[in-house]
Amino acid sequence: MRRPRFVAALAAVYCFFSAWPDGLAKPPAVTSIFPAGGKSGSTFELTAADAPDPWPSAAWASHAGIKLEPLKDKKGVYKTTIAADTPVGPHLVRFYNVDGSSQPRTFFVGLAGETAEVEPNDKLDAAQFLGNTPVVVNGRLDKTGDVDGFAVRANKGDWIVAQCHAYSIDSPIDAFLHLHDENGSKVAFAPDTHNLDPFLAWQAQKTGTYTLTFAGLIFPFNSTARFHGSAHTVYRMTISTGPFARNTNPLGVMRGAKTPVHLVGWGFGKQRAAQATVVNTSTSGQTAWVGGRGLAAPVPVIVGRLPGHLETEPNDSTELALTLAWPSAIHGRISEDDDEDRFGIEAVKGDKLRLRLRASEFNSALDPVLRIEDANGKQLARDDDSGERQDAMLNWTAPGDGMYYLAVSDLIRSGGNAHFYRLEIDRITPSLNATFTPDRLVVEAGKSAEATVTIGFADGYNGSPAVVVRGLPEGVKALIPATEKGGALKIKIVAAESAKSANAPVTLLVVEPGTATIRKATTPIGMDKAGGERLINSIDQLWLTIKPKPEPDKGEKK
Repeated sequence: MRRPRFVAALAAVYCFFSAWPDGLAKPPAVTSIFPAGGKSGSTFELTAADAPDPWPSAAWASHAGIKLEPLKDKKGVYKTTIAADTPVGPHLVRFYNVDGSSQPRTFFVGLAGETAEVEPNDKLDAAQFLGNTPVVVNGRLDKTGDVDGFAVRANKGDWIVAQCHAYSIDSPIDAFLHLHDENGSKVAFAPDTHNLDPFLAWQAQKTGTYTLTFAGLIFPFNSTARFHGSAHTVYRMTISTGPFARNTNPLGVMRGAKTPVHLVGWGFGKQRAAQATVVNTSTSGQTAWVGGRGLAAPVPVIVGRLPGHLETEPNDSTELALTLAWPSAIHGRISEDDDEDRFGIEAVKGDKLRLRLRASEFNSALDPVLRIEDANGKQLARDDDSGERQDAMLNWTAPGDGMYYLAVSDLIRSGGNAHFYRLEIDRITPSLNATFTPDRLVVEAGKSAEATVTIGFADGYNGSPAVVVRGLPEGVKALIPATEKGGALKIKIVAAESAKSANAPVTLLVVEPGTATIRKATTPIGMDKAGGERLINSIDQLWLTIKPKPEPDKGEKK
């Protein structure tokens, strides 16, 4: 019952915009925002670049707790408020007017206090000193050759942790992060994570002031050899010398209930901080973000339908393997070199299993290898990189009734505290998926425009799905062709002659009537994904703009 009020509110906003001449009107083209997020419970000014024109231009956020109000006397600037109960983690914002909207931009809600980078800070002896940590630095590499430096004080034994989001929020760089001691010697270098963004964790060997230097090359790459900078090369860097959570244990939880998880990371021994939290699994997505009191940054947790188990040692042989009921997920760690974890499952002939060994998405050091063995130790199947990124995945059919063993190890036989994983043991079942394009659509009153929904069948699905469109403004309808075999469908969005100005997110659902099968169609966002996944890689709402018929010229003869 809230949608009519939402649409009415948008229509009211557009009464303001209608005063602008048609010749000046165009959809906003916002390439970046600064800062690209903020602390929950805070209020600050956010700048959109390039500034929407005409001004002011309205803004939308994917969560109701994030409000962006344009400041009439500051072009491109929005008063931004994040409610204290807004979920931490990544969200989306869009900028729009009567003629359309911008692409969605990632906006991150964090835990720590925030500050802005202050120039000049491109040399070790001119680094910006951060007196209090944890802190999130909102910065910009704004010119070619730019390097940003930040100095922190750490005691012996403290963990200096720096987590960077740049590529993750669509900045066009492959970034580098170095740590220097008081003599200027480089003591640590941050490698890439599951994408191009660096992550550094280093334990101070003695008390002193340490300096982080940050720079990057343009991405996608070109022949330019110098460090890259531009108005859109923005980043968020969380810097801590105290408790910092790397991941949760378990790495994932079952949807449908509030579930406790243990936070794992650095710096928990010396300072008091929450090492446990509760995951609210009511989220509709596949990931929830959690944090705790005294922590620097939230961490993601998988939310799915599989019940979970924790690995118990010893389990490196068939005799010691933990027998699991399945479908389920097991969370474990290859804790030392040459370690192997084994789990037993019972299967009957013809059972079709999908096994996913997930590690890299959690920034795990594990290069996972997954094997299936029979009761005599004979290898029946093996994989090390058929899954996403460098993870392992097997689709396997049991050759007969009996007990089978799943063996998890590292490709080069290494192990340690950072070699953690989630092993998902599931049954292969028929399914469907759906995507749509474009992510934005403009329809003039009395006219129509088309979106394409592409339906894919997987693993033997043979149902008869249909497309349902939800969230259409008043005076707008969707003409949907019948589908039986999937494929690409042209959805015609038709606006009546009397349709009023409106901007709204619209959901495209693919359902199978008479069953519980329902899928939200999605579309990818962001730039080239060659550098890995970003914080948000797709959206499940089409942004629809309805343009009313122009007012007749007062001088026009009737």
